[in-house]
Amino acid sequence: METAQAPVVAVGPLGDGPVQIACPKCHQTVLSKVDYSSGLLTYLFCGGLFFCGFVLGCCLIPFCVDRLKDAKHTCPTCKTVLGVYKRL
Repeated sequence: METAQAPVVAVGPLGDGPVQIACPKCHQTVLSKVDYSSGLLTYLFCGGLFFCGFVLGCCLIPFCVDRLKDAKHTCPTCKTVLGVYKRL
């Protein structure tokens, strides 16, 4: 005898990649859309590289690396902001 089970949504803390989450507005289980923006860690790395002598544009490299940026998670269906993962 089989029993039907409801799907379980395992949601951990938000990270820098898309996560499966239940949207509180549209009540659908979705894979979040992630948009990256420069945050405190990005500027700290830029300043650190500048003070180490990388002044000819190399100090701008952190602005091209998503792993150093903050991640904003949104619902792809209703565009609701689900949360923001800040590096610092």
